[in-house]
Parts: sequence; C-alpha cells; structure tokens
Amino acid sequence: MESLRMQARAAAGGLLDALKSMPEVQALYVLSSSAVAPRNVTRFSTDSDFDLAVILDVAIKEDEWRSRPADTYALVRDRLPAWIPEFSFHLPVPWGRMEVNVHQLLFQYEADPRTTWNSDKCDAYGNKGEPLFDREEAFGVLISHKSREQLQRLEGETYRLHNRLTWDVREIPLRMARRVGVPTGHFVLSRALDEVVDWMYARSGQMLPNMKWKLYSLSALGLISSEQENLLIEAQQCDPLSMVDLERRCEALTEFCRVVGMDLSPGAIEAVRKAYQQATHHLLGQEAAIFATLPSPQFLPFGERDGSS
Repeated sequence: MESLRMQARAAAGGLLDALKSMPEVQALYVLSSSAVAPRNVTRFSTDSDFDLAVILDVAIKEDEWRSRPADTYALVRDRLPAWIPEFSFHLPVPWGRMEVNVHQLLFQYEADPRTTWNSDKCDAYGNKGEPLFDREEAFGVLISHKSREQLQRLEGETYRLHNRLTWDVREIPLRMARRVGVPTGHFVLSRALDEVVDWMYARSGQMLPNMKWKLYSLSALGLISSEQENLLIEAQQCDPLSMVDLERRCEALTEFCRVVGMDLSPGAIEAVRKAYQQATHHLLGQEAAIFATLPSPQFLPFGERDGSS
C-alpha cells in the first residue's frame, strides 16, 4: 500500500510542483488515501483516486457570498486565474491510469462565518488531509475552527440519532413490514444500520467520515471490538423477503446497541423519546399543556393541572 502511494505521489509530482508555484494558491492539500496524516486510516490501492485540494486567494466582497458555492464562483469568475484545471483527469502510473480529483476552494468563501462545513468535509481536511503548502498556516487554522463548530453540532446529532434509533431498530421496520410488505421492513432496518454507525461516531466525538469509509473506520479507529463488528455484520445480512430474517436482523442490531452502550429496553426508550420530544417538538417544553377528554374535551395548561391529570 505504501509503495503504491509513493508511486502515485511520484506520478503527481509535476502537477503538485506546478500548483505550488502559482501565486494565487493559498494552500495545497493532499486528501484521503493519497495523504500521509497521523489520523488517516484510509488505504491506497490501484483502485484509488488521487485527491488533492487547491485553496485559492481570490477577493470576495461581503455581498457576493451565496449559500451555494457555485453561485459565488459565478459572481467572481472574472477574478479567477485561467490556469485552474478541470476537476477530474488522469495521469499515467505503473499500473495504468490514475484518476486525479482536484477539489477547488476559495479561501475567503470558506472563511466566511456563513459557510458551514459538514462532518465529511471536516474529516477530509482535519483527519485525512496533508498540507503540502499553507501560507501562514491560515487554512490549517480555518480547518480547526470549522471542525470545532461541527463537533458542537454533533452533540445535538447524538441525541437526535438516539431518539431515531428507538424507533428504527425494531418498531418501525416490523410495523412497516406488516403494513406494506417485508422488503420495506428490511429497507428501513438497513437505514437504521447507517444511523447506528453515525451515532457511534457522534457519541465518540469523532467526525463522520465519507460513506465509503464509515464501516471500515469503526474498527480501524478502535471504536468497536472484533466481536461487536461481527454483530454489525450479522445485522447486515439480509433475506429481503423473509419476516423471520427481519426479526433476526432486529435482534442482532438491538444486541449490538446494547453491547456498545445504548439501552433499548422499554423504559429507556420511553425516557429518551419523551426528553427528545420535549426539547425539540414542544414549544413550551416540559410545561406543555395536555389534552383531556373528560369531563369535556379541553387543553389543560401546565399550571392548571391537578394531581389526577
């Protein structure tokens, strides 16, 4: 793997040198399996693309910021250097041709506080990015800032996923299998698998990686043991037309949740759902009114309830 990566780096050497020489380049990063970084667990192979990011220093006015990056790029097109390459092209390597992906960012756009980075992007630059050039280390500072912001958001995502999983690990898959057919139940449960994996990262304070690395990185980062990984693999196995197999998958995923610390007992499920609903769905939180049918249909405000309600 390391030999292949070094061969890929050698093949891209001319490109990297040319990019570093351009005066508009604020920073140049190698990404993903092409990068050498302490927290990078990805593996380079003959199937890998060579990913790099070119961060450009191009002036942007405050009122030119748009939520869609492409819309801002269109506004500043006359300020962009003509040498910027296409995103994807190929270079010759000893094993054939290697696809090169040149991710292109404008530093001023990324540094704007209105620009948020998702977990995948924070992971790509913070954990799987190798700086080849970073003027005054400004982009590295920006990566740290965007990552801190995203980690704060992940705290809320942990609670959302935990609540979602009280439904999706068992109740919704079985209910939908009975309502519209067993394949739908399996489909919902497969979505729950992805939610469980996301919860594992979020509750550990780890950025969620790109989908293709999510499962592999769980064990590579030491977030699950080999026994726990086997439970997760068991839950993935699927006979999409079998209700019995759906029950088996639900049991396997429930057991995985239990051994990694998520209590899905009836009492715990009720407590999680109530707390989440009060925090996110009730405008009055714990002081929401309740609806009573006796002695007549009415809403009872929090301060007007008696002990019997």
